[in-house]
Amino acid sequence: MSIYLDHSATTPISNRVRTAIEDVLTTNFGNPSSLHRMGLNAEKSIKDARKKIAKTLKVSDKSVVFTSGGTEANNLAIFGALRKEKGRIITTAFEHPSVLTTLNYLEKEGYDLVYLPLNRMGHIEIDDLRNALSIDTQLVSIMFVNNEIGSIQPIDKIANLIEAFNREHHARIRFHVDAVQAYGKLPINLEKMKIDALTISAHKINGLKGSGALIKSDRLDIKARTFGGGQEQGIRPGTENIIGIVAFGEAAEASCEQMTEDFDHAKNLKQALIQKLTSIEGIDINGEAPQSPYILNVSFEGIKAEVMLHTLEMSGIYVSTGSACHSKKTSQSHVLTAMGLKQSKIEGAIRISFGHSNTIDEIDIAADKLLSSYNDLKKLMKRR
Repeated sequence: MSIYLDHSATTPISNRVRTAIEDVLTTNFGNPSSLHRMGLNAEKSIKDARKKIAKTLKVSDKSVVFTSGGTEANNLAIFGALRKEKGRIITTAFEHPSVLTTLNYLEKEGYDLVYLPLNRMGHIEIDDLRNALSIDTQLVSIMFVNNEIGSIQPIDKIANLIEAFNREHHARIRFHVDAVQAYGKLPINLEKMKIDALTISAHKINGLKGSGALIKSDRLDIKARTFGGGQEQGIRPGTENIIGIVAFGEAAEASCEQMTEDFDHAKNLKQALIQKLTSIEGIDINGEAPQSPYILNVSFEGIKAEVMLHTLEMSGIYVSTGSACHSKKTSQSHVLTAMGLKQSKIEGAIRISFGHSNTIDEIDIAADKLLSSYNDLKKLMKRR
């Protein structure tokens, strides 16, 4: 028996998405830039997918720019939004590596980077952002839902603060939100939330890897980083990944249609697991509400996360030691470090993430195995 609890890393494709892929592979595989009927049919498929994603975010179709995934979308949003060679950029200490690495590069190029701290619950303080805003600030980039602990940042309050500052000081600070772990799981209205650039990814919502999108507000003129045949409004040229895009459109529509049902299901799974795990001393939940019900970060005192991960794997239970982008590296979690957790908690932290295919029976089995593995490993460590 296999129990997959690593949905924040990636998700299996749904039957609905598989059917859409098969249609592209067999009958609709033309180049979207070709002028013949097969090319026009392929172009229409992309337009349909764009329309589906735009509808879920209540934006115009032209706001959707397809990319190779969340990493490229984050890079495109950050580099594309900057209009001066110097200035301030405000972010947090717990962003995804595709944001932090990009901003580290810009810092070396002379930009003034401000990294907002996190409290021990995994949230920023609005006053810290208020104090960091300045006339020379060009961009604020803050993740909606953290990919390691699931903390939800107050996007509405952040946007309102930026808008008020812009109005008072006649400034043009742009707001970028990495919503890869939020899209399809939490309601998002780009215009209402006053977001200038939003990044999303298909494989987090039962689509294919290698497909993402930058959603840009009409207020934002994104500069291209690559040049070619003019596809995607010239912002991201190159022959489109029609299979990934069509799959993305289906996955987006499906995830938003069943958002409330899936949210409640994930919430029940998470609560059931927390209730069992917190009954044992030495097991701690990292972070606090508001949190995504899809992500649970747990520390096992005295046990290395990698040891727990592989112990569970031998029983067919799959979890993560944190972000999939860092799971094969030896460096410890920058998110848990930024929260100020003690070293033993950081070293013993695993991430469990839920999907709509998980069942309460699977959670019961996983909980029992987690507890028995923890007790067995503690006994083994004492013998040493």
